[in-house]
Amino acid sequence: MQIRFKVLFSTLLAVSLVLGAVGCSQKDSSDDKSASPTQGDKAGLPAPGDYSKKLDLKLSGSFTRGKVEDGNWVQKKLEEKYNIKIGNVKVDTFNKDQVQLMVASGDLPDTFSFTAQSLSALEFYENGLTRTVPKEMLKKYAPLYSKMLDENVPGWDMNIAPGKKDEYLALVGYQGHTKNLIWAPTFRLDWLEKLGIKPPGDIKPIGTSGGLERIYFTDKAYTLEQTEEILKAFTQKDPDGNGKNDTYGMLPFNNAFTSWGSTLLGAYGVASGYNLEENGKLTGAEISNKYKEFLKMMARWNKEGLIDPEWTTIDVNKSWEKFKLGKTGYYPAQPAYVGMDAWTKGRAPANIVEKDPAVKLLVTAPEIGPNGQQGEGAFTPVNRLGDAFYISKKVTDEQLARILQIFDYINFDDDSRWTLYGDVGTHSTWQGTPEKSEIKVKPEYPENEGNMGFWAYNFRSYDDRRASYQTSEATTKLKNDFFGKQDVLKKMEIRPFKWDLMNQTKYADLNKQYKGQLDTIVNEFRLKAIAGQIDIDKEWDRYVQNYLNSGGKEILAELDKAPKVTDLLSKK
Repeated sequence: MQIRFKVLFSTLLAVSLVLGAVGCSQKDSSDDKSASPTQGDKAGLPAPGDYSKKLDLKLSGSFTRGKVEDGNWVQKKLEEKYNIKIGNVKVDTFNKDQVQLMVASGDLPDTFSFTAQSLSALEFYENGLTRTVPKEMLKKYAPLYSKMLDENVPGWDMNIAPGKKDEYLALVGYQGHTKNLIWAPTFRLDWLEKLGIKPPGDIKPIGTSGGLERIYFTDKAYTLEQTEEILKAFTQKDPDGNGKNDTYGMLPFNNAFTSWGSTLLGAYGVASGYNLEENGKLTGAEISNKYKEFLKMMARWNKEGLIDPEWTTIDVNKSWEKFKLGKTGYYPAQPAYVGMDAWTKGRAPANIVEKDPAVKLLVTAPEIGPNGQQGEGAFTPVNRLGDAFYISKKVTDEQLARILQIFDYINFDDDSRWTLYGDVGTHSTWQGTPEKSEIKVKPEYPENEGNMGFWAYNFRSYDDRRASYQTSEATTKLKNDFFGKQDVLKKMEIRPFKWDLMNQTKYADLNKQYKGQLDTIVNEFRLKAIAGQIDIDKEWDRYVQNYLNSGGKEILAELDKAPKVTDLLSKK
């Protein structure tokens, strides 16, 4: 049930009062946060694996939806393994209102990772709500996590607390599920064949049954010019053979631009939301000359009728439904979509393969642009570390030692697979070849939380092995053959020129302050530009100036102080 406006307003007021009071109290007592009585001398802490003393811990993770039942199956096994008593969190941490209420009350669990984020890591800490995690304790009690940071530079330099050398505001996760290109152009292969248009390279089906035998892949790509000719043919030459002028080349949507525009924009060497060096200066992607050329191409395609005119009125979910009607020839897809991973069911473009046995699809490498550029924005700007796992201020070093061992096991040790899927064979099943395909919980058990407790205490971190448990064999093959190959990623992942990974500037604060209005400016101009409602050349300078005057200039000035991403990735 949604909390009404008055209640939400009161909650926000309460949050500010609580945080203000906590902040004042903290500053009154001491300016040195390391002097907290809960974080005493680390000498005398138990050795790793010593769980002789029973501890009470209130645990929460990235997937807490408030549906966990006390005494659940995972809880009991963790309690026995680590000699703890777990207090469960009955709050939906995906719900912003509920998260704000929890923060306002000050009754935070010992561990938490809110999907509905309310404060930054620094804000949680400066308001006295979280504690730091010493590096020496990470090395001692979380060796697998420490190894992950060793392997992902500059991992140990991220999230360091202000004024501290080896203490961290939060723990991070490894986003292994993003270790590949995220988007790929997908064409109606049956239409290409009918119109006599050849694929750009050799093609092979990505599977042998269930529709996968009708989805083909090539690691070659069409140029933008070739793509445009294909879209014209899809629009003008009756590819579905019904004798009507009712088909279109492509179907964008009015939200999630980084989905439908990623590879087309990447053909100009630009990634939405990032920055680049242009004419010797740092500039934002959405005010770059390359982005302008992309908009002009899309506006031309729209003017020529290659784009379904309803795109401005439908969102991504509606576009899936419309694509299934069979009137669109091109659609962007993630490898998991065309690999038909279970979680993608109903999404375009594979949904039409499920509906119509005559349909065939062709997945290609990203389009090649006018200067030979191809690729797309990297999912994460620098390395593959992301998200934040917090430790509450009230947690003692003794409790932290136990928490870190639990954290290390359930998030980085493959033996802990049971915390996610139970016993494979009893509670869940392989969807294909054992150890090489997805694991799916059987329908008689809840997939998340409930009386089993799956995912109830886990953090959002996926090494390659863990990511594979949510990936079909077909998708894994696509990633191994192309989308996740190191040489492909090195060539095609577009990263920002500069990035404040270690919070050395005021970028985060400025971005939080101005992001909303800048997004509105960018989204409105893009929609009007592509829809032909404005003359891009005539309005461009005014648009750029509006962007800069609305906070963009300040943000870029701060980012210009940040390190180059190439330097960050080369740190030892």
